[in-house]
Amino acid sequence: MRYHFIIAITGLLALLLALLSLSASASMQSIAHYQEIAAKLLNAQSEQTISDPPRYELVSATHAIEINWDNKWDKLLGLSLDYAFENGKRAGMILITDDVGDTTDLLQLRALIRHYDLPVTLWVIDKETERLRMFAE
Repeated sequence: MRYHFIIAITGLLALLLALLSLSASASMQSIAHYQEIAAKLLNAQSEQTISDPPRYELVSATHAIEINWDNKWDKLLGLSLDYAFENGKRAGMILITDDVGDTTDLLQLRALIRHYDLPVTLWVIDKETERLRMFAE
């Protein structure tokens, strides 16, 4: 009898964990979701290939733009500059973040862009409100 009780509790815990996992993944949007939002707001086209292998996620009349989570800003910076070099447009970065306020990381990135006079426009998009704003140019 005790064995059946343990199996039942284990099964219930497994079900609860599965439901929590589904709930968490459902609330987290993909990068493509934010890419669509940014494309509309910036009047840009998605997923462009300029040569093998360089590819950029958004292109507007003035910018080649990469978009990713805010903890990958260093990768985005390099890709943005590379794509701008490849096509003669200004580099653009969109960081998807939980906090679009003046966080330390964003302030440091903006200082880096300004200090080295990098030709990069930085936008941030809030995961919750899905609002896009320019952070540095």
